[in-house]
Amino acid sequence: AVADRRYNSFPSAQRIAAATEAELRDCKMGFRAPSLLAAARQIADGRFDLEKLRALDYAAARAELMRLRGVGGKIADCVLLFGYGFDSAFPVDVWIERALQQLYFPRRRASEKRLRRFAATHFGPHAGYAQQYLFHYMRTKKK
Repeated sequence: AVADRRYNSFPSAQRIAAATEAELRDCKMGFRAPSLLAAARQIADGRFDLEKLRALDYAAARAELMRLRGVGGKIADCVLLFGYGFDSAFPVDVWIERALQQLYFPRRRASEKRLRRFAATHFGPHAGYAQQYLFHYMRTKKK
């Protein structure tokens, strides 16, 4: 308990792998349940090695994560930024896309690929920090 509040830890891959798809759906996983179950089973049985990601560079680690069913660029970047300390990872979701469009590309529509390339060159090796500030700005600014 922390400050008299009880918190649950995130379940291990082994525990998730032992669940059924129906049980995961009951946890409000919805359409993500089959992908989560498949990924957990690959991790639990050793077919996918999360520790191996630490030895890879950002691009290789991102590509490796995206081999998992249901893991796209945004999720891979979130895992690398928040879980593995890849400060250059720049997750692009709807809020980040809106922020970059409004602040840096107000007159033309930019693709996600262009936005990611812009973030890498404009914000550099710590683009992940900029992403957090942009996200916070978009979520808290007055309309």
